[in-house]
Amino acid sequence: MTLQHNGHPSALPPLRSIAEGRFGSRDVREIRETVAARLERAAADDSAGGIPFTMAEQQARMRAYVADEVAAWVHHRAVSGHEPLPVEDEQRLVRAVAAALSGLGALEELLRRDDVENIHVHGCDTVLLELANGTLERWPHAIADTDQELIDMIAAMFARHGQTSREFNAGRPLGNLRIAAGGPLGARVAAVMEISDRPRLAIRRHRLVNVGLDDLVANDTLDPLLAAFLRSAVRAGCNIIVCGGPAAGKTTLLRALCGEIPASEHVVTVEEEYELGLHIGPRLLVTPLEARPANSEGIGEISMDDLLKQTLRHSPSRVIVGEVRGGEVTAMLRALGNGAAGGMCTVHATTASAVFDRIGALGQLATPPLPIEAAHQWAASAIDLVVHIARSDHQLDGRRRRSRFVSEVLEVGPVGDSGRPDTTRLFAPRQGDGRAVPAYPPSNDLFQRLQPHGFPQWPTGLSDRSLR
Repeated sequence: MTLQHNGHPSALPPLRSIAEGRFGSRDVREIRETVAARLERAAADDSAGGIPFTMAEQQARMRAYVADEVAAWVHHRAVSGHEPLPVEDEQRLVRAVAAALSGLGALEELLRRDDVENIHVHGCDTVLLELANGTLERWPHAIADTDQELIDMIAAMFARHGQTSREFNAGRPLGNLRIAAGGPLGARVAAVMEISDRPRLAIRRHRLVNVGLDDLVANDTLDPLLAAFLRSAVRAGCNIIVCGGPAAGKTTLLRALCGEIPASEHVVTVEEEYELGLHIGPRLLVTPLEARPANSEGIGEISMDDLLKQTLRHSPSRVIVGEVRGGEVTAMLRALGNGAAGGMCTVHATTASAVFDRIGALGQLATPPLPIEAAHQWAASAIDLVVHIARSDHQLDGRRRRSRFVSEVLEVGPVGDSGRPDTTRLFAPRQGDGRAVPAYPPSNDLFQRLQPHGFPQWPTGLSDRSLR
């Protein structure tokens, strides 16, 4: 992996003026505390007067207070004999104070960068940016003055962002959260403290938001035939598992598949943290459900299993599960097998055929454990298709490139003599680049389901040449 220093033309360090002596993190902190005190007094006055303010009005008030206090700080600095602060740096100071109030601090500037895919924070003074092309870039500035200040910043982030307030402290040193910053779908945050040598933070931005199958054809994730096949499969109500390794693009592909669900159908999404974002788009009939961890006293948890059991009470047309990671796989299989056709989810698996071993292993985490034989039976009856997506990092013309592509599609049949579901490899990895190409035609039953929804005739004259 290539490591380079920041050469991005629009990537202004969040507090570059600190390095140039114009203002420092202490100035940001003091202004933030002044604004926070004003906001607390205003909130108390609102409560006493019985005047409710909307979130938008509260945000507008916060921005106005920040602008006032920064202007007062700049004026005081000027009358004290310092050189005038450039307008650009004054605006940067406003953004830094607002970010500190939100709990994001200097991260907010990084979250605005369109080319950033992942942000890795290893202690207060080490920040690495993983770019969309696979390049690793070192951010030359500290994110906080001390590790304790970084912990305080993360704790504030967990308290103020997300669907519900979450704790991050010695009692709960592991945390996961979705924040609104970083784009329309926000970003996924994972944080640890005490169990590692230093506090560490990993942030995954959702770069592809309004993405459809045609967009994935345009960026070479799919070819037109495979896109037409998947479009017809979704519209026909096939139950689909999307699998792949970490950061392979499973959620993006699932989001694109969900774009093919007819607008008249009621979709219930179940996620650890909101990532699909179907409820913030144009679709009207969406019920988003998000899991909630227990607090430090061990109460208040709403698990994925709880949510999946709740879904069928909402009369869904389809149940979409962001990712299955544990014993909730049994509830997911029940949801897919209980008549809510067209369900979809993602699972970590190295190949499409490995999905069934993964389901069997996750079933062992359920309470009570699901026997592997039963897991295979349930999977065979509930799943129609398995779609595997892969990621490749490579060099092209001396520059690092990252590509994501669907590598294979399996049709799932009944349990065979091996005790595992029988499968037919409809699309297989092509030799050389691993991209999915047609291999074997679907069963007659599946083909009859697909045809009314626009799937063209399966290519004729296929041979093993297509896999070469």
